[in-house]
Amino acid sequence: MHFIAEIFCLALCVCCSITVPVGSSGLHFDPSMSYRYSYEAQVILNEADIANEDKAHRMHADVGLKVVAVFELKVRWSNPNQQSDQIIEMEFQEAEIFNVSDRLKEDNSFHSVRRSKSLRSIIKPIIFRWKDGKVEELYVSGGETATSLNVKRGMLGLMQVQTKTGKRQEEDPSGLCNVAFEVDGNEVKKVKDFASCENDEEEFTSLSQVLGVTTSSTSRALYTLSDDLTHIVFAVAMESNSIRVNVKQDVSLFVLGRQKLGLLDTEEQGTKLAKSSDDALKSFAAERRKYGEKYLRSSLRSIRDIKDCAQGCLNINEVLNLYHDELTKDNMANSSSVQAYVTAVRAARQADKHQLTKVMKDKANEDIRLTLIDVLAAAQTSASHSVLMKQLDFTKTEKTGDIERGLSGIAFSSHPSEEVVQDLKKVFKGKIGSPKIKETVGLALGAVLNKFCRAHPDNCKSKTAKEVKQIIRQGLKDAESEDEQTLYIQFVRNSGLPDFIPSLLNYAETSEHPLVHHLAITSLGVYDRKHLGEKVRAVMSRIFHQNLNKYESTVRSAAANLLLMSKPTEREVQNIFLSLPELKSRELANFIFARVLDLIKTNHPSKEVLLKVLNDRSYGNYWILAQAGMASAYTGHIYKTNDSFATYGLFMEYSNAGMMRRTAVDFSLHSPEDSIALTQLGIVAQGLEGLTGSVADEGEEKLDSMVGMASAMMGVKLRPLTFFRGYSNMMSLIWSGSSGDPTGVEAMLLLTDHFQHILLASGLRVKAEVLGAISTKITAEIAFSLWNRNVEIVTTNGGALTVQCRLTLESPIVRAIVRNSFDAQTGLQFSVFTDFSSLPPKSCMRLSYPSFEFETSLRKFERVKGSKKRLLTLRRRRSQARGITLPLHQGNSQMCTKIVTS
Repeated sequence: MHFIAEIFCLALCVCCSITVPVGSSGLHFDPSMSYRYSYEAQVILNEADIANEDKAHRMHADVGLKVVAVFELKVRWSNPNQQSDQIIEMEFQEAEIFNVSDRLKEDNSFHSVRRSKSLRSIIKPIIFRWKDGKVEELYVSGGETATSLNVKRGMLGLMQVQTKTGKRQEEDPSGLCNVAFEVDGNEVKKVKDFASCENDEEEFTSLSQVLGVTTSSTSRALYTLSDDLTHIVFAVAMESNSIRVNVKQDVSLFVLGRQKLGLLDTEEQGTKLAKSSDDALKSFAAERRKYGEKYLRSSLRSIRDIKDCAQGCLNINEVLNLYHDELTKDNMANSSSVQAYVTAVRAARQADKHQLTKVMKDKANEDIRLTLIDVLAAAQTSASHSVLMKQLDFTKTEKTGDIERGLSGIAFSSHPSEEVVQDLKKVFKGKIGSPKIKETVGLALGAVLNKFCRAHPDNCKSKTAKEVKQIIRQGLKDAESEDEQTLYIQFVRNSGLPDFIPSLLNYAETSEHPLVHHLAITSLGVYDRKHLGEKVRAVMSRIFHQNLNKYESTVRSAAANLLLMSKPTEREVQNIFLSLPELKSRELANFIFARVLDLIKTNHPSKEVLLKVLNDRSYGNYWILAQAGMASAYTGHIYKTNDSFATYGLFMEYSNAGMMRRTAVDFSLHSPEDSIALTQLGIVAQGLEGLTGSVADEGEEKLDSMVGMASAMMGVKLRPLTFFRGYSNMMSLIWSGSSGDPTGVEAMLLLTDHFQHILLASGLRVKAEVLGAISTKITAEIAFSLWNRNVEIVTTNGGALTVQCRLTLESPIVRAIVRNSFDAQTGLQFSVFTDFSSLPPKSCMRLSYPSFEFETSLRKFERVKGSKKRLLTLRRRRSQARGITLPLHQGNSQMCTKIVTS
């Protein structure tokens, strides 16, 4: 036993004294000799950027596994016509497991009698066909454990080499991969192209690049062959796999794999060779049958040991009992709730249908039922989806909060299956008790169709996807009322499919309903600019300039905004500028010009053409530049780092009478390659001029009195909320003084969802998970004071965020885990106070967030099965961020001052 630990120190020295046959050609082993090799494989789990002086290093806290073995190779058959084609038996003499860092014996769970027994099935020999330095066939015992067999596959994978510079495909534990060889004398360098590896392992990742992860892998091996280039004398291989969260790349994971192979000695053997390869295999099988073993053909690809989490699997019942209080409604938007949610999602993914049904029916979980719906929706397994759909009664006409919650969770699925699309399609076509639920089903179906199509190009060609697109197409064709048109436009907006751009253009230009005009135009804004070509710009131009019909001011501003953001031509920009002094609505002109300046300030792709026109004095003159009013468009930064930055945008539109028409607040996250709108809140108000006795703008005299709120999260539009619509509803609200309880959205959602099996060349396997989630509560409240003649609308977006990166060694022998995480909790509040006690009304906006704390932590755990000892280390760092009221445009500051001093 003890000589194994010293074996590699002796390997090179022993190799120097070995006599090898001379004059042979091609990679092969001498049939008259047996070859004894020492082998070592290890995997180390860590974070990617840990420093040598870090406490985790000083404590010798690296976790993972090292396997050391000695085996002997004997030739059972050699092709008389091709020496490099042989049947070889591999017999094992010793095998032990070790830890990967130096620790005292009393702190080391590997110091156990189980250390030498953990790989007990590795003593079973294997037989394989080695041809031109490549394993062509492999036969293994049917009683072999998956882990031991994977280790042997790693040994065979390292033995694959060639003596000529070039490329070829090889199968090893990682799959079928392209490899390149570079030969210099008896030294060979081998590089594996991980991107080319083909295997059947489950994996998925977030479709948004901003909220996703970046993975990188490298694999290199160096060989020293015998002087006659017939066999391996020494080999060493190293591979690395890193996973980084894009928005915060110091939250990372790192897997390091190493292999060593060294020839210890050779010895003459008197074994008689078989006459054929079949005879060699049959005689070997007959020998092993004496021990009750049956040998089967196998591949070199590693397989998952079904017992790999026997000690580490999460039980959904135990998780819910442990974190019950953290998952209640009262704890929403807190760090403890989102951390518990991530744990529950991981447990739900490991649970079967029976277990999930049981927890949903458990009366003790009634107070966390809505949170459990979030968990089932996020788990995205066939079992969790089936249980969720059975829990939701779509025929209900009231108390539909659970349905809304479930549909919202499904809408944010990171990798929806065709089964999910199919089930939502059936629901949409079936009996639904509430119009609001019908609208939410359409929004959810559009969102999952979008992600289903983006996941793979062929998905959108499936029968299910075609059927859903036909439902949308027919709905757009038949819709007549405002509610019907709104339903299908929102359906299209969440689907993001370019097929429906012509329909959106038609509604944007010809609908009879102003709110539909605006919704259709803003829905076009979700498409990539490559889809918004000349035809789209021509329609937007006609709407803004009112060439065919009259439109209300916010519709025209939306058309101008989309035109300016869609790579406009110089002529199109010139026409917009020339129209500004002629517009009857000075607030419309002021908003458009403010938007132009904001696009330039934020370095939008249209910046170049906008500056070019402005630098021409025919357009950059006093009559065009001197726009005045209350409207504004402003974008600022919340934070900025090397990895990412976040922005907030505030866009305010008013009527000429000074009444607010539309307010939009946009919080976006940006990486060097991509951007995503995290949260978009919009407030629309119309027909309120009667409150001040002022006159409505031209074309807006017949608009209903209405105040509502629209919201979207991570590109998914949510069902809009209406505070009131119509004169009677407005007066009821005014006399009551408020909208009652705050209305809004609350949920727990996954932001980042990455899963993969890292298949190391050594045959050892690591499971990588990255889960980023948010526990959010968005509320909106409106308060009228008829006595003081003012109104205040307050929206609050509270949230707690966690990002957890986890590496788990897939082995029943050793439980090794590394978790790197980031946590934060804060809230954003946006308020609009309007005083209409005198004309023109005065409005003051405020956008702020309180001081908050964020924390990063690195946790490592290691324990050998059967050992009472374990390793557990934790490094935690906390930082403070001061609260701030974010700066807005200068006009807002002046208006707030007037309100305060009046």
